[in-house]
Amino acid sequence: MNWIHLLLGTKGRITRKSFLLGLLPILALTGFLIFYLRFLTGILPAWSNFLIPALLAAEVLYFTANLSLKRMHDYGRSAGWLLMLFSPLIVAAGFLFQQKYIPLQSYEGAVVLYTSLISMACVGFLWMLIEMAFLRSHEKDNRYGPSPHPAP
Repeated sequence: MNWIHLLLGTKGRITRKSFLLGLLPILALTGFLIFYLRFLTGILPAWSNFLIPALLAAEVLYFTANLSLKRMHDYGRSAGWLLMLFSPLIVAAGFLFQQKYIPLQSYEGAVVLYTSLISMACVGFLWMLIEMAFLRSHEKDNRYGPSPHPAP
């Protein structure tokens, strides 16, 4: 398995097994990010408390997007479907932007609005995750490349 192509490349298709194996380094980076934020923020210099977590989070997002993109290609879908996968992050960013620049008059209205949005976003995220990790995709060649499935 070519790990560089798996995590950094955006072309081609991958199987469920490659997708799940590709999640391992992403989970390791996420675990290190959580460990850093929990235990090392008070020990290391102040400049590193923003820079290191931001770099780790950017790497995790980039690797996850590339891995998911190739899995979507295996289904014959375009990159636009990744918006459903990252919709919880998009809704959270919208909430933070709205709270800072356009505060709502009613706190209860904001809670209802963003609770319903994040609920829908999480349902979309779980659906995409289940589809990519557990459901079999097209075994024939498509516009994104030859089938990565072994021939019978």
